[in-house]
Amino acid sequence: MKRVANLCQERTLENVVADPNGIKQVAGDLCDTALTDAKATLHPLLQQVKPQHLDQRCEFLQAFKHAMERRIARQLAIWQPCIRAVFEFDNPRGVGTECWDGTIHLLVMVPQLLNSVKTIGTKLDRDILKRLRRSGWPRFEKTKSIIEIQQVTTDEFRRGISYGAMFLSLYAAPAQVWPSARKQKD
Repeated sequence: MKRVANLCQERTLENVVADPNGIKQVAGDLCDTALTDAKATLHPLLQQVKPQHLDQRCEFLQAFKHAMERRIARQLAIWQPCIRAVFEFDNPRGVGTECWDGTIHLLVMVPQLLNSVKTIGTKLDRDILKRLRRSGWPRFEKTKSIIEIQQVTTDEFRRGISYGAMFLSLYAAPAQVWPSARKQKD
């Protein structure tokens, strides 16, 4: 049974990595739809403003971050069906005067640690970052990475060890972004 699960994972990874233009297209779509979602939360007069001019608006940055988290989580689950849930977490180093440190922190719950999640995450990170740089958004010009994906196994979660210990935090426990409890427009 375990061998069959690993074959499924390998095939999924092969399909995703086989078409590098596919990942670029998905990265572009993720950025475009997240940007549209974030702008939809703004006053109608601000919805036509370019992202670089909205960079100082916390409500826009938070909306963009949350839209990216939801969309990336959903795409990871499509590419890797073995993912049971995806959570967002805030990096304590990112706490400061800024509304957002420019990084998407995701915690992926899997039955076992998967190299494919790491590989797909790295490729998606690279292509999303390229897309955001091309948009002219200065926030991402010097950024080296935008997506941080960590994996937690169900056993680590149950035992509260490794990344599973994060769920025991009183102040900064991860919040589930996929699957969502309520239907979201995707």
